Amino acid sequence: MQNHLYLYPNLVKARKAKCSQAELAEQLGISQQEVSRYERGETKAPVNYLADVAEICGVSVDYLLGREPESLQMLTKNESELLHIYQQLSPENQFRLHERAEALLDLQA
Repeated sequence: MQNHLYLYPNLVKARKAKCSQAELAEQLGISQQEVSRYERGETKAPVNYLADVAEICGVSVDYLLGREPESLQMLTKNESELLHIYQQLSPENQFRLHERAEALLDLQA
């Protein structure tokens, strides 16, 4: 069994929310295999790699290291758009939207 000494708890989650391994590798100018090795904990990721990934994924390095709770930055594009719309609604319309969402959820079950 392999000993994974260099695990970054949220590295994969942050990357998957924004792009594929191949896309990240291209943006960073490294190979997809290197990204994979960092994500599996086989290789210690350099600090500049973590900083670059954090910037690309819109999270903090502390988040990648598991030192910061999950934030709104990890929302998908659709979730972020829905939140933005919700925040623009009046309190009364936010309540109406909440009721409709619950009704849709009940229909789904």
